[in-house]
Amino acid sequence: MSKRLNDKGIMETAAADSEDRISALPDELLQYMMSFLLSRDAVRTCLLARRWRTLWKSVPALRIHGPYSYDGVTGCVTFVDELLRLRDPTPLDVCDISSDHDYESDWEDEAFRHVEQWLEYALESQVKVLRIRFPCLVVNINLISSHLKKFQLYRMELEGTLDFSSCQVLEVLEMTGCEISVEILSQSLRHLHVYDGCFHSDGRTRFYTPNLVGLKLAPSWGLIPFLGNMTSLVTASITLGKGCFYRRLLHEFEGAAGSNNCPVILNSLSGATNLELTIADPDVPIFKKDLKCALFLETLTLRFDFDTQKKRRVIETASCNSREQSLLSKHLKLVKIVCDTKNDKRVHHIVRILLTHGVLSEQIDIQ
Repeated sequence: MSKRLNDKGIMETAAADSEDRISALPDELLQYMMSFLLSRDAVRTCLLARRWRTLWKSVPALRIHGPYSYDGVTGCVTFVDELLRLRDPTPLDVCDISSDHDYESDWEDEAFRHVEQWLEYALESQVKVLRIRFPCLVVNINLISSHLKKFQLYRMELEGTLDFSSCQVLEVLEMTGCEISVEILSQSLRHLHVYDGCFHSDGRTRFYTPNLVGLKLAPSWGLIPFLGNMTSLVTASITLGKGCFYRRLLHEFEGAAGSNNCPVILNSLSGATNLELTIADPDVPIFKKDLKCALFLETLTLRFDFDTQKKRRVIETASCNSREQSLLSKHLKLVKIVCDTKNDKRVHHIVRILLTHGVLSEQIDIQ
């Protein structure tokens, strides 16, 4: 008798442990959890129970991956078109459309023609974050949205113009692994990040983003772009070398009218208070006249991302008059030099240049 009661207790405990507690959560919380799933998987939850039949229709995210996983372009297009047709008019927090396959012009271009229609739907659905990973050529992107805040592009070939003049609240643009040959236009943009990928090597990419406060440029190839007027800039991080045509770019406009004898890129960054320069190639020079363009710097970081033991020339010296000596030191509080050894001669050259410009030895931190 006691054994039978004991078995019954165990069964009751097991039943209690297997209770569907997730379904007891509010719809909004379940839909938030489902928003991290691929849209195809979110739709499949309709088979779980009666409660789940229509939850997927109001998930605040659109995540499309493939289309090989949908038996090709046709299967993917059919699914997504039906998804958008049946979905409730719920605003989107995120739209993420991606493909992991290499660029095959005919196939990818055919697929992207449908992607453009899905992007229009996302913008009409007040999407806040738009993310596209699609290896294809795109010429001229002109978005219109009063809700889009963040736009991320991956592995795309971009030509013509990226015009965000009609995206009044767009604050963040990120491009990773892209081939960039465009003009970028935005009054609202606050943060612009470029990782890997390349800029055009025959002509200058141009950024017209006057209200940027944060800039990160780390391309693997090409001419660093013309940055225009960035009077609001606070923090900038620039990686030079390993295929970046630095010397030609820095000095191609030197001595021209209105240039103040400053390298063109540092002239654009002259208002920044925090600047990090990563030197990824031992042949890239650092000039004294580069430093005098940084008029408002509070923190300067020089990072050597190569073996400083190699016998290469990184520093070029020049005379410095008393007026130049005061330009860098007025606001500067800290200079960080990050390298693999403190005993490299070029590090000592940099320190001497900084001291010549009025930087105090206690303001220099060699790591």
